[in-house]
Amino acid sequence: MNDDGYRVISVEDDPKLLQEALDKISDDQGVAINVLWLPSRQVTVGGETKAAESGYVIVADYGVEDPEPRG
Repeated sequence: MNDDGYRVISVEDDPKLLQEALDKISDDQGVAINVLWLPSRQVTVGGETKAAESGYVIVADYGVEDPEPRG
């Protein structure tokens, strides 16, 4: 593995970009744990409200151990 632990990755609302992000996770020997699609919305951080575009959020695990061989 190139890194231990989890990463949260944001991707624009485009299926092609989602596929590219999932391919990159796999190429880097990570495992996608969850993929969420979020609609456009208003987000308030520190008392300031901003518009957030729709898009995907991927939770990936880069600390997954290879399973023990059976047999």
